[in-house]
Amino acid sequence: MLVVLLLVLSLGYLHFYGFPDRLKQLLLSELNRVGYAAQFTSIRLDLFRGVVATDATFADAKTPDQPLAQIDELEMQFSVKRLLHKQPFIRAIHIANAVIAIPTPPDENGPAKFTAKDAYATFKFEDDGSIRVDRLTGVYCGIRLNVSGRIKPRSAFRTTATPATANVLTGGGQFLFLTKAVRELNQIQVTLPPQLDLDFDLDLAQPLAGHVLAKLRGNQLQYRNLQLDSAGVDIEMSGGAIEVRRCEASLYGGEIDIHGRYDLAMGQFDMALSSTTDPAAIVPLFIKEAGPILRDLHVEENPKILARYRLSPETGSLPELTGTVQTGGLAIRGVEFRSIKFAFEDRGPQVKFNGVEIVTPEGRLDGHGEYHIESTDFAYEFDSTLDPTKLQPLMTNYVRQIVEPAWFETPPHIVAKVSGDFVDPDALAYDARLDAHRCSYRGVGLEGASARLRLRESRLDVRDLRLERREGDVRGTLFADFNRHRVNFDLAARANPSEIAGLLGEKAVKTMTPYRFGPRTDANARGVIDFDKPEGTLWAAHVVNEGFSYWKFTADRAQATLVFTNNTMQINGFDADFYSGRLRGHAGFIFSDTDPSYNFEFSVDRADVRNLLSAVEDRESTVTGLLTGQATIDGRGTDLGALSGKGQLNVADGILWQAPVFGIFSEVLGKTKATRAQASFTITNQAVSTEDMQIAAGAFTAQSRGQLGFDGKLDFRVEAQFLRAWPGIGWISPLIGKLLEYKVGGTIGDPKYRPVNLPKELLPNR
Repeated sequence: MLVVLLLVLSLGYLHFYGFPDRLKQLLLSELNRVGYAAQFTSIRLDLFRGVVATDATFADAKTPDQPLAQIDELEMQFSVKRLLHKQPFIRAIHIANAVIAIPTPPDENGPAKFTAKDAYATFKFEDDGSIRVDRLTGVYCGIRLNVSGRIKPRSAFRTTATPATANVLTGGGQFLFLTKAVRELNQIQVTLPPQLDLDFDLDLAQPLAGHVLAKLRGNQLQYRNLQLDSAGVDIEMSGGAIEVRRCEASLYGGEIDIHGRYDLAMGQFDMALSSTTDPAAIVPLFIKEAGPILRDLHVEENPKILARYRLSPETGSLPELTGTVQTGGLAIRGVEFRSIKFAFEDRGPQVKFNGVEIVTPEGRLDGHGEYHIESTDFAYEFDSTLDPTKLQPLMTNYVRQIVEPAWFETPPHIVAKVSGDFVDPDALAYDARLDAHRCSYRGVGLEGASARLRLRESRLDVRDLRLERREGDVRGTLFADFNRHRVNFDLAARANPSEIAGLLGEKAVKTMTPYRFGPRTDANARGVIDFDKPEGTLWAAHVVNEGFSYWKFTADRAQATLVFTNNTMQINGFDADFYSGRLRGHAGFIFSDTDPSYNFEFSVDRADVRNLLSAVEDRESTVTGLLTGQATIDGRGTDLGALSGKGQLNVADGILWQAPVFGIFSEVLGKTKATRAQASFTITNQAVSTEDMQIAAGAFTAQSRGQLGFDGKLDFRVEAQFLRAWPGIGWISPLIGKLLEYKVGGTIGDPKYRPVNLPKELLPNR
């Protein structure tokens, strides 16, 4: 009875007053024996629940100053059998309203910590030293937990662990995935609490033999700034491998599905991804540099992306990434695409693209290529009917300047092989064939264009060049050295030179503006143009044209040879049909100064005066005759004051009296034919002057001196002599000439004339 009484009193004391210090120390030692350092505010015996502790703090025995759990109340159950056999006698611990913080092994970013609050669980200590977690519930980062499993701690196998196993465990490397998993879980923010179910069986001595099964279900989650409408994850770890059975998420109008296997023990993996979400919303969150590019991307429907990433004996020592991308309608920087499709293959530094299909409203591109990440080399082939002018917003400034002046009624057809190095512009090389129908460049319309292009080391070789126009075409070859800024050419042209000058730029248009070519041209040109050193430019051309015009003059047919060298152009062998006669000569231009200087030497043989003057005066002339003569003219730029020259002319078989210079004699002589007319002249001070103009018509002779200004003003003196050649009375002719001397003024269009030596009332005047 006494023993029973003492037992009852002891139990009552333990129930109402708690454990004495000696029993507390015994219990703490027992917990330390199983690897935990603990502290309690109070420990007492509950007659119905067992040993109950309040305000408990647990830590790893090796790091007692780093708490793992803080528990409002826990219950401990003991095993008498183990106690009698001097074994750890704590059989189970039940916790309530606990805060649990479990550190994970450190990785390259340090350790992570798994922290749960409002935790309830039962931990059972089995005979082999294992700890069984019986339905741990709580909240972790807003996630509802439901955890069950078994852990066999390291202390349970100290006598059997091999050195190799011990080294693995010391490093914690086999459990780094837990650290990374915890770190990723810490990135989750929730609106509606998701559910995480975890079931595990881990032997810390043999980590690769462990088994873990995790399931996560949730809605309205935020993960690394990603807004997830829903997410579902099923992961199993077994035999040293992690198998992602299911990893699905709905976000940004699409779905992402990831599944596969990661074998930690073998260092192998095989993961697959399927995505129909909007990359413009996701990629910038992980790759900040992609943000500015993807901001300009607008998709009508999310692209479909399939990818597989694996490392296995089949792939060798380097992992392999393969997949396909397929899009519907989208726009990049305002450039519309109906679809883009390609397959990719990444083996280490080598990236390949196959089955590339790019479709725009105007055409499509098909091709393939590859890129080396380490060397930055690339090579690709394509067959394109895309319109380059529609792609300008995607081009570099240099390429855009080349493409911008172009226009195509239908897109050109380009077949090309391209290779190069992104960091070495000189390494760019390509072989291409270009064919285009109706198009234009710099405003020059073409019925068609074609060429073969070959670029090597910044030198472009253009073969089989053909530019088609209605009046003719241009054919030949070009060779451009972009580093030396030189172009060699060998061309044959049937097209109008004035019309195609715009292909060479505004300067060429300005140079050709004064010249007008007829419908049929036959020209050949070859040489070199140096854009850095004009004195290095050298070319020669031969041109034959029907209907050539300059200023108000027109030739039915003209030909000439042009030679340009040392900033000087020579026009040699000029020969033209000129108003039923011939015009021959040569000219020279010097371009070394701002205003080019020039020199003309030409001769005229029996040109029709009537047609010539009609062209100059823009009205039908009554002056007739055949003009023969020669002239030399020098000038500079557009400065008429610098114009000078000299020459002589003869007119035969003509009626010249209607010329304004002869004034009133036009009415007297009427249509009397001049038997001869001749004069020498000089050009200076913006006027054409003569001192010896003479015309003879039977018994009548007229002499004149004066000048015709470039502004059309007349200033002449004309003497008319009659019967000068008659014997016996010729002496009176000079006297009559002085009496009939006239002064001619006004303009060519409105001549004025009056007598000089007689009163104007006696002779006609105007």
